[in-house]
Amino acid sequence: MGNYYFTDASNGKKVKVEYTFGYKKNVDGKLRIFLHHSSVPFGAGAPTPVTEAEILAVQSKWSNAIKTISRTHKEGGDFVGAAAEAAGELYGYGHGEVLFKPTKCAEVQFRPTGAEA
Repeated sequence: MGNYYFTDASNGKKVKVEYTFGYKKNVDGKLRIFLHHSSVPFGAGAPTPVTEAEILAVQSKWSNAIKTISRTHKEGGDFVGAAAEAAGELYGYGHGEVLFKPTKCAEVQFRPTGAEA
């Protein structure tokens, strides 16, 4: 068990790899590898963890967006446009998969795209 380092040919950076080898003598008397495992260490390249402060900030933006959409509707404005703007800002549409189920959905339960939201 240990580490070895490869040079990434695409960018020249060193990449740490953990390895495990197991050896045993076979019936012919030769020592041979019977186990070989290599992997990039867990967590390498993982995204930066989300902080509580970041979550609270996004939740605040979301609640403010709901108030804005409601106020816009009450005033006879373009509440659909306000909702689309909020969805574009607050949800991951266009950046990855989103699983969104609106409170009062009837036939279509989930809205996987921004246009459907």
